[in-house]
Amino acid sequence: MARLACLAVLIAFAGCPAAKQWLSDPKNLDKAVKVGTKIASLAEEIRPDQEYYVGRSVATNILARNEYRYLDKGALADGKLAGVTLYVNQVGYLLAAAALETRRKSDRPPAVGGWRFVVVDSDEINAYAGPGGWVFVTTGAIRAAKSEDELAGILAHEIAHVVRGHALGNIKKSRYADVGADVLQAAGTAALTPQQVEQLNGLMEGLIEDTMDAIFVKGYSRDTEYEADKLSVEITIAAGYKPIGLVNFLETLQGKQDTGKGGMFATHPKASDRLARVTKQIAGKKLADDTVPAERVERFKAKTKSLH
Repeated sequence: MARLACLAVLIAFAGCPAAKQWLSDPKNLDKAVKVGTKIASLAEEIRPDQEYYVGRSVATNILARNEYRYLDKGALADGKLAGVTLYVNQVGYLLAAAALETRRKSDRPPAVGGWRFVVVDSDEINAYAGPGGWVFVTTGAIRAAKSEDELAGILAHEIAHVVRGHALGNIKKSRYADVGADVLQAAGTAALTPQQVEQLNGLMEGLIEDTMDAIFVKGYSRDTEYEADKLSVEITIAAGYKPIGLVNFLETLQGKQDTGKGGMFATHPKASDRLARVTKQIAGKKLADDTVPAERVERFKAKTKSLH
């Protein structure tokens, strides 16, 4: 069964004449199965260090799309955290630690180099997650939130995308059809020619392109977004936050979407659909007290007052 499953992956190469000829040789069958297995599981088995570099490329693209407008540039240039960026990172670190403590089967390995939370200077209500521990939240989203617990709900949703490897799952299988049989033969060796390296580089560029497409154009699947919301609730509870914060934020988002001015997660399911699921999930937990502490509301206002 394993061999059949692996061979099924190689159907992606059927459009390549060279690959078809190479696969017709029985002597290459075992090699094809091994290589096919590696290719089929590329997104799942990408090493943490590889994910780190993919994440950096995606992060650069996200910043470029926002014309490199982000808060506290001076401090970041000096390798320090300050202002609103420091505050968002403090909340984010706590949530990331909670996500690690409540690991699920098939979660991605811990992010190499740690987590990075960047505040994009934009009025749009939005947030993005890139592979390798990169999370971006706009000043518009922070202003739309009313408490630290609401901010935690936003960040936890993005953290969920990262730990579940959702971005890596958007690689188009058709990308692999352009990888020639000669590359298959040389895979796993140091004998790649410059042309073969170019093909593999093209594949990696495609990975980044597909990731950006998922973030900004097509979005993740509906089920994936619901999973991120569900996990966001689990992470916020584990971190000591009130999951009602996500509910409150989704209510705000729903109102803005109804007027066509929300902007947030244009590729996401409707806020009303997300709200219904999250509310039901929280109700099922029968939490004794789901009131957001006043001191956290005040702390949020104090830490983000420069944005208002």
